[in-house]
Amino acid sequence: MTVHEEYLKTIKKFDKSWKVVHENRLPLLKEIMSWLENPDKQLKIIHIAGTNGKGSTGEMLNEVLIAQGYNVGHFSSPAVYTNREQILYNDEQITEADFLKYFQKIYKIIQKHGKKLTDVSYFEWWTLVGLVYFADKKADFVVLEVGLGGQQDATNVISNALLTIFTKISYDHQQILGDSLSKITAIKADIIKKGATVISYNGQLSEVKQILQAKATKVGATWYAGKSPVITTLSSAPTGTKVRINGEYELFLGLAGQYQVLNLNTALQAVDALRTLGYQISQRAIIQGLSVANLPGRMEYDAKHNILRDAAHNPDGISALLAAMHAWKLPFKPTVILGILRDKNYLAMIEDLLPQVDRIIAVTPANPSRALSADELAAQILEMDTNVEVAVADDPTAAITLARQIRESSETMIIITGSFYTLRAVKGIEF
Repeated sequence: MTVHEEYLKTIKKFDKSWKVVHENRLPLLKEIMSWLENPDKQLKIIHIAGTNGKGSTGEMLNEVLIAQGYNVGHFSSPAVYTNREQILYNDEQITEADFLKYFQKIYKIIQKHGKKLTDVSYFEWWTLVGLVYFADKKADFVVLEVGLGGQQDATNVISNALLTIFTKISYDHQQILGDSLSKITAIKADIIKKGATVISYNGQLSEVKQILQAKATKVGATWYAGKSPVITTLSSAPTGTKVRINGEYELFLGLAGQYQVLNLNTALQAVDALRTLGYQISQRAIIQGLSVANLPGRMEYDAKHNILRDAAHNPDGISALLAAMHAWKLPFKPTVILGILRDKNYLAMIEDLLPQVDRIIAVTPANPSRALSADELAAQILEMDTNVEVAVADDPTAAITLARQIRESSETMIIITGSFYTLRAVKGIEF
């Protein structure tokens, strides 16, 4: 059996259920970490939670730290095109061979303590492998992004963090996290550890900020009290955003979308906090790192084919996408390939999207248990707005083919959006 075949066989066996809803998960994971000699205690961790912006903020910090010369582990989810995107070391995906090496190391240890492979879920396996891998690599920093919520999330197995960062917190996963913003925030706030410096998104609602501050005080963390940078947008395009920082210097941010300026604000506050803690980060590293920041499936622009892939998966994500489109002053309303999960607030997403697009091609995301079918989505769109042209694609290849056929000119952008699983469904299909 080849390494690739063994890798695929192994991850196929993982339990893919959401164990985050079970209250016994963290005690089990903490026990496993103790069997592994607590690799997290060897790491300087930057822990990031929030509803939107975790990936962008994490990627900005990752690139700035790498540009400064640090060795950086980066753990993020969900993966868009390949599972190994979740574990990066200096921007290189963990290899299949290394994943197997660390998985087998952990598996042998948990077997000695009477546990089975399926006692650990899919996301938990990737989290454990990532932490052991980064510790073995002796990473200078680890940027660790929460998967879902915070309190019971597998990443909350860590015992300490250098920085704890909260991106924008809003409504999402209400069926798991609760039906009020205060409940959602309290669950996310539970990642705050004693001794950490806590940084919050600059546009955070006051109700959210108060809960985060109270939690920081309660556990003995430090609330970041530095100045928020003044960021002026100079130009915006699908390829990225040019900004001026504090009226002192200019830089090009490789992540597109006006909303990224607020995420950049958070990232720069984190840089300032690291400097305050004694870590060297130069202006050159900031400029160089941010220029190459990019994320699979987040405002991912293919200039050759004029296609934008953006995994806007909730109303806030769609609003950010629409704001970016407005700033770009597109010559024509775009054609959108849209696939949405049933457990999202899809009515609000559709309602916001419809006035801004010319056509929608409905597809079924690559998640059978949670997907809103293409037929259901198309029916809902027609019920809400009969002026938007709607088509149903039986499969992802048909969606791309149809988009290509109906595009009126090379200046009409095609946008693929609605979910990470929608992007996964069309991966590898040539336009």
